[in-house]
Amino acid sequence: MSKTSLISALLILVFLASTALAESVGKLRRWTDLQGRKIEARMVGYTGGLVTLELETGKTVKFPVSKLRERDREYAEAHAPIDLRTASKTIDDMLWAGLKQANLSIKAKQKELIADSEVDPTERNKQLAKLAHMEKMTHPTQRLTDEKFMRRVYLDIGGRIPTYREAQTFLRSRNPNKRNDLIDELIESEAFVSHFFNYMGDLLRIRDGISMEGFNNLKSGAYVDWIKDQIRHDRPWNELVTELLAANGYLWNNPATGYLLTDYGMELCNLSNTFTTFAGTEITCAQCHDHPFEDVYQIDFFRMAAFFGKLEYQAGPELKTIRGINSRKQDFAAAAKKAGQDLNPLNTFLSAYNLSVGDGDTNTVKLPFDYRYDNGEPNGKVNPGVYFGDPVNLEDSGSAREAFAKWMTSESNPRFTINIVNRLWKQVFGIAQIEPVDNIPGHLDGQAQNYELLKYLEKVMKEVDYSLKDFLKVLYKTGTYQREACYTSPTLSMIDRGEFHFPAPILRRMSAEQLWDSFVAMSVDAPEAPERRSRILEEYQEIMNVDWYSMTYTEALERKAKHDKLGGPSMMTTGRNRKVSPTIRASELPLPNRVGSFLYSFGQSDKKFIENSNKDGTIPQVMELLNGSLTNQVMNSESNEMVGIAKSKNSADDGLDVIFLSILSRRATPLDRSYAEPLIQGGDKGAAIDYSDLIWALLNTREFMFIQ
Repeated sequence: MSKTSLISALLILVFLASTALAESVGKLRRWTDLQGRKIEARMVGYTGGLVTLELETGKTVKFPVSKLRERDREYAEAHAPIDLRTASKTIDDMLWAGLKQANLSIKAKQKELIADSEVDPTERNKQLAKLAHMEKMTHPTQRLTDEKFMRRVYLDIGGRIPTYREAQTFLRSRNPNKRNDLIDELIESEAFVSHFFNYMGDLLRIRDGISMEGFNNLKSGAYVDWIKDQIRHDRPWNELVTELLAANGYLWNNPATGYLLTDYGMELCNLSNTFTTFAGTEITCAQCHDHPFEDVYQIDFFRMAAFFGKLEYQAGPELKTIRGINSRKQDFAAAAKKAGQDLNPLNTFLSAYNLSVGDGDTNTVKLPFDYRYDNGEPNGKVNPGVYFGDPVNLEDSGSAREAFAKWMTSESNPRFTINIVNRLWKQVFGIAQIEPVDNIPGHLDGQAQNYELLKYLEKVMKEVDYSLKDFLKVLYKTGTYQREACYTSPTLSMIDRGEFHFPAPILRRMSAEQLWDSFVAMSVDAPEAPERRSRILEEYQEIMNVDWYSMTYTEALERKAKHDKLGGPSMMTTGRNRKVSPTIRASELPLPNRVGSFLYSFGQSDKKFIENSNKDGTIPQVMELLNGSLTNQVMNSESNEMVGIAKSKNSADDGLDVIFLSILSRRATPLDRSYAEPLIQGGDKGAAIDYSDLIWALLNTREFMFIQ
C-alpha cells in the first residue's frame, strides 16, 4: 500500500470511529460548481463567503460559495463548522457585510427620493432626514483606546470600574495580546461571578424570601450560593436550566428548587415565566384565550402546564423527617410551657420542613371552567404536550417535568438556544438581535437585525456546549465590541424592522449595581476578596440535616438560633437615612434592596418581574450623587483606598493622576488639569492635601456615569 493510500485509509478509519470528529470536519461528499465541475471533498471551514474544502489527499482549497450550485450552497451554510479561533473575526465580517449592504441601500433610496419630482418637498425633507439618521449608523466607529477599552470590559464583564492598581497594571503592560488576556482573566474572575449573578438574579427573579409572598423560614442564600457556583464553574446553560425545571427536595439540599419555589402556588404563572425566561416567548395571553399574535392556543398553554400538573410542595419524599419532627412536638410543647416560652417561633422554623418540591400521583391541571373552544371541555382533563418542536415522549423520562426540561433544553428546540444568544448579545452590545427579547417569533427571518448572524451565533453556542463563558469570550473579542460606543441611537421603528446593524455597542448608562460596585472599587483594595463575600449553603445544610427523633427542646432552640443568624441583615443594608459604607458588592446585599436605598434609587429590579431593572434618570439619582451619604463617604473617608493612595503621593499633581485613573480610568489631560487643580486644597505635603472637591466633581460627570 502506498504512503498516500495508507494516510487516506487512516483518515477514513479515524473519521468513521469518531462522530465528534466527523461532525467537526464534515462528511466526504461531491461538490459541483456552476460550470458543472465536480470534486470529492469535505468541508472544513466557511468564512467570508469562502468555503474551505479538504481533498482526499489532505490538500485544502478555498472556493467562493456563490459559485457553487444551489444545493451545495445550502449544504455549506447549514453544515459550516465553527472555528472558535476565528469566530470573533467571522462575526465582525458578517456585521461589516450588513453595514455595507445597508449603506448602499440607504444611498440608493436617497438618490431615488431626490430624483422623484412628484414627492411633496416637506415629505421629501422628512424622509431624507430619516435616511441620513440611518446612514450615520452604517459607519463603524473608531477603535477604543486602551483606557476606554479597559474601563468598558471591567464594567461589562466585572461589573465595576478597575481599581487604581488594576488600571496601572493594564496600561503599563506592553503585551500585544493584553486585551484578549484581560477578557479571559475577567471572565474567570470573582468579579464576573458577582456581576453575572446580578444579571441572573434579574432573569430568574431571585429575591430574599424566595417567593413573592416570602418564606421567612427559608434562607434564599442557599439558592444564591448555588447560582453563583454554577456561574463560577461555568455550568453549561442547558444543564443548568434542566436542573432548575426538574429539581426535587428541600431548598438546603437542592438549592435548584428555588426556581420553582419562586412561583409557589402559581404554577400557571411559572409556566409563563419559564417560556419567557428560557424560550424568549411571551405566552401569558394564552392562559385565558387563544393568543392574538402567536400560533399558540389556550389548549396549548394547558397542555404544557400539564407537564407540571403533579408538582407538589408538601414534604413528598421527606416524610421521614416530618415524622421525626411530629414525634417531638408534644415534648417541645411541654418543655416550652414549663419554661414559660412561646412555641410559635420554633414552629415557624420547623414549618420549613413542610416545603419540599416533588411530584405527586395526580395531575391537577384542568381546562378552565369557562373554556369555550371546540377542542376541549370546561374543567376537562389535559394531557401533557408541546405546540412546537419535537414531540415529547414521557416514557423516556422519570417524570413529566423532567421530560419537559429535556424538550426545553434540546438542541432541536428552535427557540432555546436562540433565546440565550439573543439575551447575551444584548448584554454585550446593548440591543438584542430580536427586540424585545421575550418576543422571539416562530420564523426568525425578517425579524432579527441580522438573521444570518443570529443563526451563526446559535451554532457558536452549540459548538461551545452551552458554555456561557466561552460564548461571551467570542463576543467580547470581536473588533466591533472594541469600538467606541455608537452615540446615534436607533429609533424604535428601526429596531422593530431590523434596520440597526451594530456599527458598535450603543452608549449605555451604568446599572444600579455597576454604579454601586464602582464605588466599592474606589473604596477598597480587593473588592472581591473572600472576606467581602458571604456564603451560607454548607452551614445551612449542617443546621437542617439532623435526626429529629432524638432532638431535645434545647437543641431545637439552638438550631433555630443558628438558622436565624444565617444571612442576617448586612451592615450594608441601605435605607434612606442609614449610614452606608461601600465595602462589599451589590450581589452580597439584600435582594432587592429596600425602598429608598441607593440601589433602589438607581433602578435595581424589584425581582417581581423578569429583568425588571431600569436605567431611567430621576431627580433622586441626581441628589444621591450630589450630596448623598455614599458620595460623601467616598470623598471624605480616611479609610478610602483611592484617597489613601492619592495622599501617599509626593505631590498634588501625582495625586490628581490617581484620582482621575481611579474614577475615570484615564489620566488627566492638560485641559483637565487646568480645571482640576483649583479644586485641590492643601499644601505640597501629601497628607495635607484635600481631594474631596475634585472627587465630587468627577463623580458627577457624564463620563463617569456612562459606558463609552
